[in-house]
Amino acid sequence: MSYEAKVFRVLIASPSDVVEEREIAVKTIQEWNDLNSPERKVVLLPLRWETHTAPEYGARPQEIINRQVVDHCDLVIGVFWTRIGSPTGVADSGTLEEIERVASKGHPVMLYFSQVKKDPNQIDLEQLAKLREFKDKTFPKALVESYNSQIEFRDKLAKQIEIQLRNLVAEESNSNNTADLGAREKIEIEFCDPKTGELLGSEINLEADFLDVSDIDDIPDYSSSQSDQDEDGEVKKIFRRSENRDYYRQYVEYVVKKSMYKNIGFSLKNNGVIGARDIFIDMDINVDGGVEELISNDRLELKAPKKEKDSSISFSLDDFGALASERLQLEGSDKDWKASFEIRALQPKRTVKSRQQFVVGAISDCVVNISAKIYADILPEPLIQSLKIDLKVNTIEAKSSEILQELGYELEDCAKSA
Repeated sequence: MSYEAKVFRVLIASPSDVVEEREIAVKTIQEWNDLNSPERKVVLLPLRWETHTAPEYGARPQEIINRQVVDHCDLVIGVFWTRIGSPTGVADSGTLEEIERVASKGHPVMLYFSQVKKDPNQIDLEQLAKLREFKDKTFPKALVESYNSQIEFRDKLAKQIEIQLRNLVAEESNSNNTADLGAREKIEIEFCDPKTGELLGSEINLEADFLDVSDIDDIPDYSSSQSDQDEDGEVKKIFRRSENRDYYRQYVEYVVKKSMYKNIGFSLKNNGVIGARDIFIDMDINVDGGVEELISNDRLELKAPKKEKDSSISFSLDDFGALASERLQLEGSDKDWKASFEIRALQPKRTVKSRQQFVVGAISDCVVNISAKIYADILPEPLIQSLKIDLKVNTIEAKSSEILQELGYELEDCAKSA
């Protein structure tokens, strides 16, 4: 492979009566690699004494196998049917010696026992008795399973290899120093620019303008027609019934909100070597200052008003392409808020901009502190990270006439159309 990948060596150990299961195990590992290695940068290497040992003279055969293969593995898959194997001079069989040697080092051991029927005349009762004795023992970190068909064996093995792999990655990370652990294991959340996706870190400074409009209640109704006494007066009456008489007031409110509200975006990075799934972010938000409103982006109605009454239905872009559970859920009031959202999957060493945003609107300076708890299938326990928004608000006294001038209307014209 052209990329740097972590290799985990998997020893397949079994007596001579389960040859087909050995081949199934090798094929299952290869299929896992085909499906997962490019994305997760992890490779499983199946080890068997038949393919990974070289001839050597002057030592016990099993000792050679131990030195060349067994002592280098990270995981053992042991498969049994009716036999336990041939004695080695140290253990009842080579398979048992390999399993016990690996288990004594604290590496995981996965044991599978076949319950497929066999002709009683072909069963060695002494071997069967030793196998039952071995099965009753408890091995450190051993996973014991049984199966009734080779198809069931393959299905169970495929699922449980995934489980053990996650444990192996976690244990390897724990064996490294704290700095390395932080680089390999964490899923990090930080702010990003909602438009460009630029990463902004865990603390950001924002600035907004609060337009303090004192005469907003005095704004007259909007009307495009001056009189209903013209010869076409009846037509104008019909037209005026479709007009948005709150157009001036709505436009001023729109400008005030547009100046005051700031969108906040988030990004997530997976620093690990394994893809993460079912990522859930739970946020506790504490506000110190004068926040007017905190709302999810898809719930914010911020659009320029129309002169005609709007009878159409509008949708936010966030209404499409996402399940309800994937949208940002935000609730609370005053100082304390709660928010949460989900991401289905995050590939290793990847940073993604979340669809989820919220909008903060403040009438005075405030600080927004966020404690984000991150859950994911690859994390043994949730990660907690802190985010901070320092929002500076410039209060600007304004009049409706000044804002409406942007539309090309003078306040006197507005009064005439009332």
